[in-house]
Amino acid sequence: MPFCPSCRYEYEAGVLTCPDCDLALVEVLPEDEDEPAEYQDWIPLARLMSTPVAEMVLEGLRVKGIPAVLHSEAGYFGATGSMGPSSYQPVGGAYTLLVPREFVADADAEGETILGDEWPKVRIIEIDRN
Repeated sequence: MPFCPSCRYEYEAGVLTCPDCDLALVEVLPEDEDEPAEYQDWIPLARLMSTPVAEMVLEGLRVKGIPAVLHSEAGYFGATGSMGPSSYQPVGGAYTLLVPREFVADADAEGETILGDEWPKVRIIEIDRN
């Protein structure tokens, strides 16, 4: 999948230019100088069932300066993770949102701001905010 070297957004195959940044897409992202290499301990924070919601949460976290990535669990057969017309529910969730351990509390608070009452339903881990 190609990426924009500026905003770092991932695009579908076949897209050549980032419509927001007007830059040619690259196959491999350059190292992000703003993100320290020491982020080693990424924690799965939430399981998000749709692409628009996953992208909205990811963008909201990035705007707040919270490093985050989405791990797609769609697999080869698409969003359901299995083949056949009778498979309507994603297996295990469509996307897992991961954040570095030191940003878990901030990401959790921002996720709740973005999704409101839906956030506790998609959160994977319990967060102690005390």
